[in-house]
Amino acid sequence: MITFDKLKISSKIEYVTNINLNEFEKDKKGNLMYKQKVPYLLTIKINYTMPEVFIEFTGKVLGKQYPQLISLDTIRQCFENINALGICTLDIDNLINDSVVCSCDVTTDVECEDIKGMCSFIRNNISSYRLYIPRQHRNGNFTISKNVTSKTAMKKLTIYDKEAEINRAENRTFRNMYGIDGKDFKGKCRFELSLDSQAQIRESLDIADTHLLSVLQSSAHPISYFMDKVLANNNSISTTGIKDYMIKLVLEDCHYDIEEVEAKMRSLYLRGNNMSKILAPYRKALNEKASTINGSNMRDKIMGMIVSM
Repeated sequence: MITFDKLKISSKIEYVTNINLNEFEKDKKGNLMYKQKVPYLLTIKINYTMPEVFIEFTGKVLGKQYPQLISLDTIRQCFENINALGICTLDIDNLINDSVVCSCDVTTDVECEDIKGMCSFIRNNISSYRLYIPRQHRNGNFTISKNVTSKTAMKKLTIYDKEAEINRAENRTFRNMYGIDGKDFKGKCRFELSLDSQAQIRESLDIADTHLLSVLQSSAHPISYFMDKVLANNNSISTTGIKDYMIKLVLEDCHYDIEEVEAKMRSLYLRGNNMSKILAPYRKALNEKASTINGSNMRDKIMGMIVSM
């Protein structure tokens, strides 16, 4: 079953009643906005001009059930927990049956013994650095983004240690309120694919429309599909003697960074050469230098982890 850690939906304003005006901010046009970041993200925007209501929330709205994430099985509980806040009353049945998803984060948690090593492997084995941009962030998150300017074509996959993330200071209130322990996510690696347009949602989830039930009932595997495109194919190229020495010198000169190697090779080879084939021995050398997960082929291991998504 497909699961999400964030949803933003739009629906009819009549599905939101009993609005506590003390909890909402009103703009000059009379539109209402409720927003909280603690203990979890929740935004409710009531736009009377359109007219339309936008509701955005994360999986943490599930409280103790947070590890289950947002899904067809838990969506009703999400709305019930929002109603329990007393800021307004959501017509749950109508929202489930008559809402459109504007953006979402498709999410899965998998077991991984060496998240850092896995991310290092991915960074060194991107199929095309012109098409995908890998980035290691200071907070420990590793992201891979499509190199596009159009929002409708944008996709971003974030990979991180879920135990480390839930233990951050900004999540302390949430942990204490719902009795969530970092150990609940021990050994868990989170893959989170952000889809920020309805076009991307339809394409990635293989659905004809972005109605909430269509999204929640999707049988597509967007994370594994994206990773299969991102990762270079396995290679078995062997090099010996002077070839090994030359590969080592190039890697040292490029600081063992495959993106630098690609840039160097593109400056030396004529346009039209098979860059994937040219880079293959450098990837192989980096992979042999890097750690492996359980001694298995790293690419196959990663795809095996997320095959259900």
